[in-house]
Amino acid sequence: MQSITAKDNQWLRLARAVASKKGRDEEGCYLIEGLRLCGEALAMGLPIIYVFFSESAFRDGRYVRLSEEAEFQRCRIALVRDDLFEKMCDTEHPQGVAMLLEMPERQPLPKVQGGCYAYTDGIRDPGNLGTIIRSAHAAGLSGLLLSPDSADPFNPKTVRSAMGASFKLPILQCESTRLARQYIEELGCLVLVADAEGRDIRDCTPLLQQSHIWILGSEAEGPTPFWKEHAKSLVSLPMEPDAESLNVASAAAVLFYQSRFARRR
Repeated sequence: MQSITAKDNQWLRLARAVASKKGRDEEGCYLIEGLRLCGEALAMGLPIIYVFFSESAFRDGRYVRLSEEAEFQRCRIALVRDDLFEKMCDTEHPQGVAMLLEMPERQPLPKVQGGCYAYTDGIRDPGNLGTIIRSAHAAGLSGLLLSPDSADPFNPKTVRSAMGASFKLPILQCESTRLARQYIEELGCLVLVADAEGRDIRDCTPLLQQSHIWILGSEAEGPTPFWKEHAKSLVSLPMEPDAESLNVASAAAVLFYQSRFARRR
């Protein structure tokens, strides 16, 4: 295990560089933090470039055991001075372990007969995107498409909010709306747009039993006119008359589970 005590260490510079999307794109890697997330990455055999532990973390046996497992898998490991570790991490109070992971290869989403997918249409908040990824994986979605202006799925906040689901759910960020439409056609999906003016979801079971994709618009702007024009149906969730609209991540979870229930009838 290497000991890092200098702020200009090349691996610390790399960890700080990938805090930005530009850095992640240029370096082809991203940083994850926390005992649970790093443990899951190790257990899944993800391509790990480097593992960092803070000096104070080794007062806790869980971190010692994680370091032993990382050594067993022949990962490069460093013990980092606490003040340098904190500056390297994105969180205000880091947990004591972080990993640099290789960016996964860009691949098309799997085509699943009767599958359910989702498309984030301009969802820029990384916390919302991470929660949507987590819900999509839990509800058994076959994949997630992201619009070009959606948040980066490898943003540190997105990864933390996804709680490991981003390691498991196929995700593809589209270069343009036109290409997104092309991907959806290749998947053979009905386009269902979540919209307050749409049909009650309770009347849409036959649609949800076919291959379909949910178009999720941002809370501020809603779905773009392009997707409304190309939709098989606009679909709404029943709400009390005086209720405010749901947060997009909350609404997405309800939609995803309605799809799951319909497909399993």
